[in-house]
Amino acid sequence: MKSKTFLGLFLTAALVIAAMPALAQLEGRTFPTNKPAGELNVLTDQEKADGWQLLFNGKDIEGWEFDRDGVWKVEDGVIISRNGTTHLFTKKKYKNFILSWDVCAYDVAVPKKRFGNSGVFVRGVKTDSAFPKGYEVQVDPYDIDNPTGGIYGRAPGNLLVENGQWKPEAFFEVHEGKWINQKVSCEDNHFKVWINGKLSLDWEDEQKAFPDAGYIALQNHHPTDIVLFANIKIKVLDKE
Repeated sequence: MKSKTFLGLFLTAALVIAAMPALAQLEGRTFPTNKPAGELNVLTDQEKADGWQLLFNGKDIEGWEFDRDGVWKVEDGVIISRNGTTHLFTKKKYKNFILSWDVCAYDVAVPKKRFGNSGVFVRGVKTDSAFPKGYEVQVDPYDIDNPTGGIYGRAPGNLLVENGQWKPEAFFEVHEGKWINQKVSCEDNHFKVWINGKLSLDWEDEQKAFPDAGYIALQNHHPTDIVLFANIKIKVLDKE
């Protein structure tokens, strides 16, 4: 047993050491392929007219705060997070809204076997544990029971999985370390989620499991994950 334990520790250390050049590269100015086109973190005239607001100004994390040890920094208009488990919370709570963001997640320790684990909490509740509570829109792309585009543990998305198997587009369009766009609509207990403009979830929470207003929180799940966010914007649906 001891020899197997030692071997496991050795292999883990070797993977982390091998990943260091990749980590250094992602910390610099080289971003994954298919970086969102155009100028980042700006609103079109139509979006402004429709009531959209930027939640990320493209320069710093003003309006946000993180909960635990970890790194959240901004470079070239992109939020870069490493050293999970950590979450970046809005300082303000939101109730009914549409939220849109671009995200890309990597696990630098095992880049050819598993991609970065992330999620975006809506109506989040801060806790004393490593993870908040709330509705977590799934970014993590390797859990077939909780595929990308669903709400973790409550309502799996139906876009990338069919009859318990991954659809081809799960890997060609979403899973291979690419930037993706996600959007969630929260109206009372009705939730919709989109991936790259395609509806992946349309669900009502009959249990109303969480408060009707809460924080938005970006997640970095694993110590070896690199998670990138940009173009985070919100349209508040509540009437004042």
